[in-house]
Amino acid sequence: MLTTTTFDPLGVVTLDCVPEQTLGETRRRMSRVATLDGGAVFNDGGYSEADRTIQLRWVPKSAEQEAAVARLVERYARLQVSTRRGVFLAATEAYAPGATESSLSLLVVEKLSV
Repeated sequence: MLTTTTFDPLGVVTLDCVPEQTLGETRRRMSRVATLDGGAVFNDGGYSEADRTIQLRWVPKSAEQEAAVARLVERYARLQVSTRRGVFLAATEAYAPGATESSLSLLVVEKLSV
């Protein structure tokens, strides 16, 4: 489900996403630097939800549903997205409407639920 962060009577869109959607990978902020002795030094910056990219894909049900998603993307810099992993505040990166499949890429800002 996509929702706005402020009140908007048209600010809720429920999507039935296909199973192949991705909720982003869990990764640490790591860098590796080669050393002169043939080894390496690892810098661990920890874990952040903000490294996650959520890719939603769904079969369009109606022109109204696609128009509602487009409206949210065009009018709001940040959206809340509810997934099986939790509720996230995200910035929309790309929305691609399609005849047989639509997709939405969301860059996670933070996780809002536990």
